[in-house]
Amino acid sequence: MTRTVVEQITQAGVQKLRFSGTAPGRYLTRAALAGAFIFVGALLSSLCAAWFYDANLPLAKLLGALAFSAALTLIVLLGGELFTGCTLVMSVSLYDGRVRLAGTLRVWALAYLGNLLGILVLCLLLAGSGSSGELLGAYLALIVPGKLSAPWYLLLLRGVLCNFLVCIGVFAGFRLQSETAKALVITLAITTFVLTGLEHSIANMAYFALHALLNGGADWAAMGWNLLWVTLGNLLGGAVLLGLPLWYAAEPEKTQSFS
Repeated sequence: MTRTVVEQITQAGVQKLRFSGTAPGRYLTRAALAGAFIFVGALLSSLCAAWFYDANLPLAKLLGALAFSAALTLIVLLGGELFTGCTLVMSVSLYDGRVRLAGTLRVWALAYLGNLLGILVLCLLLAGSGSSGELLGAYLALIVPGKLSAPWYLLLLRGVLCNFLVCIGVFAGFRLQSETAKALVITLAITTFVLTGLEHSIANMAYFALHALLNGGADWAAMGWNLLWVTLGNLLGGAVLLGLPLWYAAEPEKTQSFS
């Protein structure tokens, strides 16, 4: 981590803050697009895993993990405002004194809401289309109950570790120049988090919405409880576990000379 990279991240944070204030509707739309990209990754991951789940469980998990990396790759390479990525960018900007807490919270809230809106629209469209509904419904009926039955402290810790890995991929978007290198780092980080069974709040929105639409009988209270603790964990993972040491490790601004 260098001062140059910190400046790149803080400049991105300042731009997010300004844009969310002057054009909140457009910022919300950018966040909805990021939510749509997460939906694509979650859908591809679920389909890849579902096809092999009964015949070869290890292969199903590996393919599902690799496939989900498409979500963050799309966001980093094509653009979009992802809540979990914003936790890193805005926290570094906050530590560096470039933004204030109120503005940071506004960016996080708009990104979170926009991600949810984008996911819900595509989930409704997919459910309405009837495409792969039986296959997806059966797979989600297997994985969603496990997410809803975990105790809060496990959800919190899994959320922390998950976004630590996700934000490594986001950081690669600032640190690396080659799009191939960015995609490789993202794939490694995201595959690790999915294989480990960690929890991503925005991805869970997609899984929960599809499960409710395809299978019915959704436990909304349990879904909200999961999202509460996973979201808090994701925030801590991006803002504290990764964001704080990355900011602190950079050399200070050259405001004075030393002998």
